[in-house]
Amino acid sequence: MNGGHRQQGFTLTELAIVLAIIAFMLGGLLGPLGAQRETQRRQDNRELLELAREALIGFAITNKRLPCPDLTTPERLATGLETLSCQSGGNAFYVGRLPWVTLDIDADTDPWGEPHYIRYAVNGAYTNAFDLNTVSTAGGELRIFDSAPGAAVCAGTAGNVADDVPAIVWSTAENITGSTLEQENLDGDRCFTLRDYQITGGANDFDDQMIWLSPNVLFNRLVSAGVLP
Repeated sequence: MNGGHRQQGFTLTELAIVLAIIAFMLGGLLGPLGAQRETQRRQDNRELLELAREALIGFAITNKRLPCPDLTTPERLATGLETLSCQSGGNAFYVGRLPWVTLDIDADTDPWGEPHYIRYAVNGAYTNAFDLNTVSTAGGELRIFDSAPGAAVCAGTAGNVADDVPAIVWSTAENITGSTLEQENLDGDRCFTLRDYQITGGANDFDDQMIWLSPNVLFNRLVSAGVLP
């Protein structure tokens, strides 16, 4: 006769309860970790965009012009080299991928990875040698708004954030297609949208990150470098 104690294992119900508790605890941990990763990626992306802007200024100091975008199509085949055919003057603008190889920076993709690309728009007035008297015409003028600019808005001043900028660098961040506001930055025209970060699952979600090069900053840096006037 066995006088020892009988070993008792977990029942299926008890195992299910334990697994549910573990899943609940992991879920509570993964949420904050995911938010932290997204915050870090957005910070890394901001720094990458600022690096791109500095590289554009450095290119302008060396070449007395801004580079053309990489206009390779489809854009997934981009080489990172500028497409020189864009040098046609101030009555045009050009939108493509940032020419990261031409600028000698590591910006093939943004921190979210393939197919999240760093994009670049440039006013044609600055793709040729420019000076302090360089001006753009309406056909090449790049404009940024805080709403989705239709044709009428793009021609007006309502919601204008920045006007007549030589160049814009931006990333779609995590959401590539996103809302109507974000799609405005992918439609290939000369008007762009920049708003505060908002992800709620609504029609006005926006997580694009954008930076631009103002003519005042560009001219000031070239004057300081002795390139202009």
